[in-house]
Amino acid sequence: MAFRRHSMKSKPILDREQLLQSIVRDRALLNDYFQDLRTKECQTTDQEEPPTTTVSQKAMHMQQRDSYDLFFESACISIKSLPPKLAAEAKSRISQIITEFELRAISQQEAQQEKQKEKQQITKTVRLSNESSMGPSSEIVYEFEAYS
Repeated sequence: MAFRRHSMKSKPILDREQLLQSIVRDRALLNDYFQDLRTKECQTTDQEEPPTTTVSQKAMHMQQRDSYDLFFESACISIKSLPPKLAAEAKSRISQIITEFELRAISQQEAQQEKQKEKQQITKTVRLSNESSMGPSSEIVYEFEAYS
């Protein structure tokens, strides 16, 4: 199956249902295209051993493709079919959404690190208080960890 880029560029889609159908169709086309690529690459690697690891790296990259890759590639095709102003607006909004999720992930990571620091501090404090209350001849050490 030859991947034809010109077949993807069509008139702007105005109906939501048509847009969803277009995305599903584009995703299926991309999936078929990449399966063909994998098949051809496997055939060429079976026939001759590659001199370097670049072919095997490409094959690994192709195997790591998942639904996210296919979705964003089909979204890219859909956005490219839009008029330039609408495509720019879509690009801007998508960028804003991605930035919001990146900031949320950073905040969650910082909160998790802060909890770990607090837990370590509580463990140190309990350990120090246990050491000071025990006599020099006592060899039993109790450690308490905070649970959240």
